[in-house]
Amino acid sequence: MKIMIKSKHVVYVLFGTALFYTGCSSKTEEAVQPNIANETITLAQLKFTNEANVSDTTSCTYTFHLDNNDNVISVDSTTLTLKANSVYDGVVYMLDQTQTPVFVVSNEIIQRENYHLFFYQPTPISTAPVISTTSPYIPGTPVTPGVPPLNLTIERTDHDTNNPPLQFGFHTKFTTGAASTGKLRWVLRHQPNAKNGTYAPGSSDLDVNFITVIH
Repeated sequence: MKIMIKSKHVVYVLFGTALFYTGCSSKTEEAVQPNIANETITLAQLKFTNEANVSDTTSCTYTFHLDNNDNVISVDSTTLTLKANSVYDGVVYMLDQTQTPVFVVSNEIIQRENYHLFFYQPTPISTAPVISTTSPYIPGTPVTPGVPPLNLTIERTDHDTNNPPLQFGFHTKFTTGAASTGKLRWVLRHQPNAKNGTYAPGSSDLDVNFITVIH
């Protein structure tokens, strides 16, 4: 297992603004032991294949451009586009482009599945992408009167090797309803020796937000 020793970056993207932090966790986050560093992620991508037509593929990508000191100087994101009334199988792909050769972070995340947990939060377009605090899984669209929802439900389809096994979220099933536009918040929680199926323990390796269109 590869343990990175350079500084790690925790990313929060809310309302289209990227806030880039260095370090494993803040004082307000639960202490995590052992002290295994957060992953460095410069490209985060979700890839999807339509279960009814394997030639129908789509993806969404968040890219962080860094200076020579590994500070973020700009970010790029793409829009996730899905067909209405369809079922897609999703998978994670992540890179650390600060390394030579480029390091495939998603392979390391699989090796470290017992202390990582992915969260997915679909919301209406005008709603702040807030992680649910009442459920171990982000179940779907918050009810906001008068605000059109994003017609999307998400299921984690994999588990780690903890005893008992806990959901992982590297592989997912995205089920769309009627045409709609909203947001998808995607979070990777880093929880060594603390993973319990909930959001709270640990810190975030990644926290990004995609515009999502179902058509």
